[in-house]
Amino acid sequence: MPEPAQRTKLVSREGLTLAKVLRFLSLPFRPKLLETYMAVSRFIEVPVDQLKADGIQGVLIDADGTLGPHHVREYSSEVVAHVDKLASSGLKVAIYTNATEDRFHQFKNISIVKNVPPKPDRRGFEMAMKNFLGLDDPDVVCMIGDNFLTDGGARSAGMRFIHIRPVKGDEPFIHALTRELAFRCARFYFPHSFPTNPTPP
Repeated sequence: MPEPAQRTKLVSREGLTLAKVLRFLSLPFRPKLLETYMAVSRFIEVPVDQLKADGIQGVLIDADGTLGPHHVREYSSEVVAHVDKLASSGLKVAIYTNATEDRFHQFKNISIVKNVPPKPDRRGFEMAMKNFLGLDDPDVVCMIGDNFLTDGGARSAGMRFIHIRPVKGDEPFIHALTRELAFRCARFYFPHSFPTNPTPP
C-alpha cells in the first residue's frame, strides 16, 4: 500500500472516531462498561491457569501499550514467550490492534485481526471473536489491553476485560490523556480491581 494511503488508514483507525467519542462520553454514566475481570501490572503476569479455570477459551490481545511501547517493531522475548504460552495451553489467541498489521512477525501462528471496525466498535470485537478465534460465545472470551476507552470496548460485546498497566512509549498526547481519564473513571467505580503497588513496566 502506498505510504500516504497507509498513513490515512492509520489516522482513521488510531485517531478520534465516533465510536471512541461516544464511549468516552458514556463511561461516567455506565460503570458496567468499566468492570474489570482482572488487572495486572504487565502482560507477562496474566495467569494462564486462572483463565482456563474460569472458562476462558479465547483471548484477544492489544499491542501498543500492552505488549510493548507504542508502535514498537520488536517485542521482548518474555512477551513473545507468554503469547506462545497462552496459545500452547489450548487457548485461541489473536492480536487485535487499531495500528498496522505488519510488525508482528515474532508471533508465529498467531492470528492478526484485520478488516474489522476499529476498537471500541462492538462489531469489531464480535467479528474478531467469530472470524479470528472461531468462537460464538463472548462470555468465554477476554480482551487484554491497557486502554478502557478502546480495548475496554470488549465489555460492550459481553467479553471480559483484563487491564494492563500501560507500557510507556512515544504516543500522541491525546491518546495518553483520554486513556488516563478513562482509567481514573474505572478506578473510581472499582477501586479494588487494581494493584496497589504496580510493578514498573
